[in-house]
Amino acid sequence: MQADSLLDALKINPEKYRVIAVVGGGGKTSLIFRLMEELVSIGKTVIVTTTTHMAYEPERPFAEEGNAQNIEEYGYTVAASLDQNKSKIGSLTEEALVRLKGQVDCILIEADGAKRLPLKVPGEWEPVIPDFTDLVVGVIGMDAVGQMIRESCHRPERVAAFLNKEQTDPVTEADVIRIAVSDKALKKAVGRRPYKIFLNKTDLMGKYESAERIGKELQEQGVHAAWGSLQGREYYR
Repeated sequence: MQADSLLDALKINPEKYRVIAVVGGGGKTSLIFRLMEELVSIGKTVIVTTTTHMAYEPERPFAEEGNAQNIEEYGYTVAASLDQNKSKIGSLTEEALVRLKGQVDCILIEADGAKRLPLKVPGEWEPVIPDFTDLVVGVIGMDAVGQMIRESCHRPERVAAFLNKEQTDPVTEADVIRIAVSDKALKKAVGRRPYKIFLNKTDLMGKYESAERIGKELQEQGVHAAWGSLQGREYYR
């Protein structure tokens, strides 16, 4: 069923889920800023931040070290630390994040890294999900399906070991499902928090049908799944 928005597809109630951490493969930043746009459009104030690293986008409102005074002008701001080269932004202290939570309606956190590759199994130190997070959204790029693990996965050796496969084996729909539901893979560190999946890049040839099959299987296993194209702004559930 086609959804009216990304918030609708993921069934995100911003009154209930005020702090959302996004983990997984490539597409996390795009998903976060799309959620931000939708939240601002309904009158919510939003902070975008990271507990790892994100690319610095100088055209966006930015609150270095969490001084979010510009939130009233734009409805949102990116709050983070800034590296010396001004190319990457990094994490704030948890104390700063807690303080920011009291200043806005919603906080969107990029809590994982994948170097823009569509699929991953996290390392021992990943993801970095703050204790006060209300919801975790996992992102998977459908362009991984059918490609070799070594070509489509961040840290392919970890993915191959988790799946008991070779790095030259292709990623299957069953592999995506297994990674999505495992607390040793994409669901790692989620704990008792609500957890949802977004399957991105269904605008690629043949990927919509594949995502629909994966999404329905995830739903049967008790994980809310949505799929679509962040670039094309089409969402389904």
